[in-house]
Amino acid sequence: MIKKESKPDRREYTLMIVPHQGQAVRMIRIPIVAVKYAVSFLCLLIVFAIGSFINYRYTINTANVEKAELETLRQDNGVQSKEIEELAKTTASLKSDMERLNSLDAEIRRIVNNEDTTATSRAGLVRPSATYTGQGGPVQPDIDTIKNTVQDLQAAISVREQSLNELKQALLDKQSRIAITPSIWPTGGEVTSRFGWRNSPFGGGSDFHPGIDIANSVGTPIVATADGEVVQSEWYGGYGNMVQISHGNGISTVYGHNSRLLVRVGQAVKKGEVIAYLGNTGASTGPHCHYEVRVNGTAVNPTTFLN
Repeated sequence: MIKKESKPDRREYTLMIVPHQGQAVRMIRIPIVAVKYAVSFLCLLIVFAIGSFINYRYTINTANVEKAELETLRQDNGVQSKEIEELAKTTASLKSDMERLNSLDAEIRRIVNNEDTTATSRAGLVRPSATYTGQGGPVQPDIDTIKNTVQDLQAAISVREQSLNELKQALLDKQSRIAITPSIWPTGGEVTSRFGWRNSPFGGGSDFHPGIDIANSVGTPIVATADGEVVQSEWYGGYGNMVQISHGNGISTVYGHNSRLLVRVGQAVKKGEVIAYLGNTGASTGPHCHYEVRVNGTAVNPTTFLN
């Protein structure tokens, strides 16, 4: 039982404790100031507890938000890592494409190795003139820029490869035409008779000479002046041991007065391949090679074909 005393000079609370029967009553006096302090302290403690709880909740929420943001960043980094990995693969593929194009370029340069050029590289390969536009700097381009660059490279590679393949085919066609065109000398030696009308070496006035005569020692190699197919390899009247080769497009060549023939009818021969040995067979006044070029069966001046 608590009894409040109203003495003006002693403001306090009296706490009266009534024990069981037979025991003395106990009284505890508590100054009101102490009660106020206790209540104030309790209020402060409650406020502190509430503040701590609020701060704890705020910290937890902040941590959750940061965790979510971190997870989002990790996901974004993961996506970017995959994109970079794909770009790396694409770049590797582009590198392989460029290497293939370089090989194609080298192959084309080998094809045109004997063509007239304006410049030659240190490696001996013909290089076209180019405008250099290389740039750089310390700034790392972003992924969008890299993607755009890769797309541009892919498009450029496709166009360049198509162009090089067309060039290669054109050069191969030209090479094939050159290969079947009689453009080299059949043998070395001295030209003793040219194409056209001449004083006959056998007397009796002039005659028409359908080829050129190249004199040299017996046994000197005779070569095919172009790729083709042997259509005649036999003794043939005044030509003696003769070889005739068809080169296509109505062009054929004739090699007469040979000492020995090395090819047979139907055999494919290449330009520069030895087909016979120089001799003095048939209507001949000495060892030489009689060489003719025929177009659609008509003999023409061989010197118009010779380099």
